[in-house]
Amino acid sequence: MKAAEYLCTVLAAATLTLVGEMNAAERRNSLSTSAEFGISGSGGLSQGTVELGETESLFTRLRIMDTIPVNPSYSWRIGGEWERIGFGLPSGVPLPNTVQSLELKLGNSWRLNRRSLVQFDASPGIYSDFEDVGIGDFNIPISARYIFIQSTNVQWVVAAIGDPKNEIPVVGGVGLRWMFATDWTLDLILPRPQIRYAARENLTLHAGGGLKGGAYRVGENFGTRVGRPELNDEDMTYREIRVGGGFNWKVTPKISALFDGGWVIDRRFSFKDARLQLNGKGAPYFQLAVNANF
Repeated sequence: MKAAEYLCTVLAAATLTLVGEMNAAERRNSLSTSAEFGISGSGGLSQGTVELGETESLFTRLRIMDTIPVNPSYSWRIGGEWERIGFGLPSGVPLPNTVQSLELKLGNSWRLNRRSLVQFDASPGIYSDFEDVGIGDFNIPISARYIFIQSTNVQWVVAAIGDPKNEIPVVGGVGLRWMFATDWTLDLILPRPQIRYAARENLTLHAGGGLKGGAYRVGENFGTRVGRPELNDEDMTYREIRVGGGFNWKVTPKISALFDGGWVIDRRFSFKDARLQLNGKGAPYFQLAVNANF
């Protein structure tokens, strides 16, 4: 599974949501907000060959972003995001009940010419179980992207991301967005690679995959409480790989709602330094997001 895990993470870094960001330098006073709620259903959890019971995950995310143009070729992005993941866990399992992130979103975009765009982003913030927040809970994931607009139907992106607390701290790769037929678009762009069909002017259907999770610091006494003192003040990476489908409904010109559902094909908790890994079995997932642009 290591090779598949590395590939998924590489693609995730390479294809950090090209849609919308690709034209950031051309927007004027673009404020966007989003709220996302989701659940990954109950599935088995194991450590090696030892079955530990069942677990489930509940996701909540709120985000606000503003694009501030400086001139036709340069713009800033600034905003904030809060995300919470709650876990339903069997008794005695050495995992936190919740992890959260509270981030400042900073970015900028340079349009080099008619076809090329460069972007840099940083997300300084607290990534933690919020039991005893300290300097070790602070992290700054960063990313860099080069976007080449081959045509109105084809765009390429080369990107890299760095997260020193993640299981794989530095990755990179290539992504593609291709409108290959009328109403059909192929997005090889993680964390949500998918194929989309514009069924109506205000309704788009999609099918594909997704990647969820992140890296978080647990409390100074977390390991002691669960009988594993080597886990005290350690970084934990949580990851889900999903496949499924759904639809995006444009309720008004400025508000849209997205529904997504399917199957979690891989769920994993990893404490890299302590060499502890817990694996989750397959489970259904459902997700609802509401987005507004002003």
